[in-house]
Amino acid sequence: MRRSVILLWLICPFVAAAQEAAGPGEDFFPLAVGNTWTYRVLGQDDRFVVRVMRKEMIGEQTTFQLEGRVKDKVVATEHLAFTKEGLTRFRADKEDVVPPVNVLQLPIARSREWKADFQVGERKSSVKFKRDFFSPNVIADVPYGRFRAIKIDAEITPESGGKTLTYIWYAERVGVVKQTIMEGKRPLIVLELEKFEKGE
Repeated sequence: MRRSVILLWLICPFVAAAQEAAGPGEDFFPLAVGNTWTYRVLGQDDRFVVRVMRKEMIGEQTTFQLEGRVKDKVVATEHLAFTKEGLTRFRADKEDVVPPVNVLQLPIARSREWKADFQVGERKSSVKFKRDFFSPNVIADVPYGRFRAIKIDAEITPESGGKTLTYIWYAERVGVVKQTIMEGKRPLIVLELEKFEKGE
């Protein structure tokens, strides 16, 4: 489960704006302190619960700290913020992401591809993103409901070798409703949104 938590926030990312008013596209991950997402893990009894804990400065950037729990145990924290480029990941647990990685480019367009090289601690990796916007086939059916969504495909390649594919679905006013992490051609982990609770 540890692997899925790390990949969830690496790819999808998900965060709140540094300014008061949300910019175009930012409601695809509506965050405020206290917002909570509960995901079921297909094939398991576990629930993966993500909560926005607090605002925190990293350098000159206001970020939001997100905390992921399984069985009421903290398994990961992330620091993210919306910048002028879009949703950006600044820290994974206690290690900075250098340079910060843009995981959802804004403004939203019909389709877009982008890539990044980054380092977390001693680990160097590259990632390629591809986004499709409201294709007729991009529908996410999850326990929380049925959503038209933006689907992000991401391919992560560590410098040490190997490759991981992950797919994430974002819905307006809700955020991430589904994520699939692949092992070869078969799903390794599937997270589906079961409940979304607003905070402040």
